[in-house]
Amino acid sequence: MMPHRSYRRVSPEVRAAAVEQVLALTGKLRSESEACRLVAEQIGVHTNSVRNWVRAAEGPSLERMDAGALRRKVALLQQQLAAAAQVNRALADTLNETRRDT
Repeated sequence: MMPHRSYRRVSPEVRAAAVEQVLALTGKLRSESEACRLVAEQIGVHTNSVRNWVRAAEGPSLERMDAGALRRKVALLQQQLAAAAQVNRALADTLNETRRDT
């Protein structure tokens, strides 16, 4: 018979703080895994729990998205790119008009 495992409940506030700490430490340590391990030790949970919280906070990665979600993401990015290009053209036109006037 396997021993019963008892999992400690962690509040959403502690989870959010742990994710912030991992993100802050990732640039200072060798890897995100090391940051997860360090934060997990500090709060007394398994490293994979902290890693899962970080992944959940990041949202779905492109590798985990299905084809429909990827198409929607591409369409959104194309709309954003078109809007940025339009703003860029307007700014360039304004700059060119200003240069002509001086």
